[in-house]
Amino acid sequence: MKPIYLIVFLLFSVNCIAQELRVKESNSDFSAAQNVNALIVEIPYVSQDFVEGRVKKLFKGLGKYKESKKEHVAMMAELKDFGKLPFNAYAKSYITKNELVTVHFGFDLGGAYLNSKEHPEKFKVVTKIIEEFASKAVKSWVEELVREENKRLNSLEKQHKDLIKRKENLEKEIVNFEKKIADNKNEIKANLESQSVKKNEIEKQKKQVEVVEKQLKSLR
Repeated sequence: MKPIYLIVFLLFSVNCIAQELRVKESNSDFSAAQNVNALIVEIPYVSQDFVEGRVKKLFKGLGKYKESKKEHVAMMAELKDFGKLPFNAYAKSYITKNELVTVHFGFDLGGAYLNSKEHPEKFKVVTKIIEEFASKAVKSWVEELVREENKRLNSLEKQHKDLIKRKENLEKEIVNFEKKIADNKNEIKANLESQSVKKNEIEKQKKQVEVVEKQLKSLR
């Protein structure tokens, strides 16, 4: 799909896409623990680097942030709905076989990782946060695409205006050249007439010179 058609499609469907983003529950591996419960969201269209930046921003707002081996960690994180009990959050992004970006989130509540069975209320809170995160990521990505395409459009429009201006300048030059050519032709015509007159004057002057020279000789 060509970029411009993709953008048009996304502009019409981004709200639908955002509404369809759903968090799934499955096991995943993190640096602190393996095969633990995780919340997984699949984010269409966006690039992995873009998502990585969004995860970093999200986690910096949760707690003490660090990143190691492409894993994002927020230590001693806090959420109002979780009360005063701090937790550690982990996130890693992957590319699926369908070339979509997925983000695996793990939340260590201290003795257990967040899951829907043991922590239904907290699970709902975090699920909503992740869904909003994914939705905003898609919208931000499309907005960035729109900005970039508008930059390209503005550049093309400027180039087109420059071409129009150049054409107008060339046409003016042609008009000026044609006028100059016409003026030069008229000047050449007048010049030839002046040459003819001058030639006659020269012939007359030659005869006059001959006359006075003869007079001079007659005096010797």
